[in-house]
Amino acid sequence: MLDRAPPDPPPHPPRLTGLRGTLNALRNFGLVNLGTPAAGEFDSFTASDGQVVPVFVLGKGPPLVLVHGVGCSHRDWMPVARRLARRHCVLAWDARGHGHCRPVRGSITLARLATDLAEMLDHFGLQRAVLVGHSMGALTLMQYLHLHGTQRVAAVALVDQSPRIVTDDSWRLGLFGGCSAAMLSGLIAGARQDLAEALLNEVGALGGAWLRRQLGIDTSLGRMLRRRLGSIDIRPLLDLAESMAQADFRASLSRLDAPLLVVLGARSPHYAGLPLDAWYRETVKHAQISVYPRAGHSPHVSEPLRFARELERFLEDHA
Repeated sequence: MLDRAPPDPPPHPPRLTGLRGTLNALRNFGLVNLGTPAAGEFDSFTASDGQVVPVFVLGKGPPLVLVHGVGCSHRDWMPVARRLARRHCVLAWDARGHGHCRPVRGSITLARLATDLAEMLDHFGLQRAVLVGHSMGALTLMQYLHLHGTQRVAAVALVDQSPRIVTDDSWRLGLFGGCSAAMLSGLIAGARQDLAEALLNEVGALGGAWLRRQLGIDTSLGRMLRRRLGSIDIRPLLDLAESMAQADFRASLSRLDAPLLVVLGARSPHYAGLPLDAWYRETVKHAQISVYPRAGHSPHVSEPLRFARELERFLEDHA
């Protein structure tokens, strides 16, 4: 039921990802070595404020844009992109502050990312594009649709994302079913005060007692990582987190007039057990909803073949 009471907030905020996901996020945020871009064609465009945004381009055909989530990059889409590129021109960027999109110019907000998306469509001359977004990327698409409408949009796919991530007495379908604005503000404030401790505590907790000892403040590794992390300006990413916490796209989604596919992971650490699928069915009557029973927060990563096939069938029927 949509009106069931929300669960009690946990005494400690649930973890959004495991150790592997945390290390991958550190890599995509540029906090550890990025290595070389994935094999393929890299292009870029320059946004109106001078930010150069790298874009991975693959295949030929009708345009299809893939927008990644927080702590991810274009690489997370590659297994899906290679399949979709058989019929589409697939474009997958590294958003500001992620992957190879740095140094960051100015603050990062959902509004800025939506403007980047509009400017990317302009740069590549894309008309009637399919827009696919995961997590933060889905919020970016919601923000774009709120600001620019669907004139240039053939179809939309949203992957494991609520239209509002904070919860209160009137909204129970945000993060964990019980993550308030105050909880998120506290996490962001802690990271602003001491990013190094916040990240190393997270990695240590996920890695167990041995790793916690290696990352201690009295170890050479711990001291080196604290110096490295202390030299990084994390403010743009924390601005993005605040922007996401303030976003609410429930009303604008109710007016969406483009074909919509919603993909949810039944084991998502963010929304497992919440009737988010029912909300989408009730709010966007024409939406197609697909729930992956074994998937977590990233169904396109854990089941790329199924995801690509379902997206292609959806586009054949609706776009």
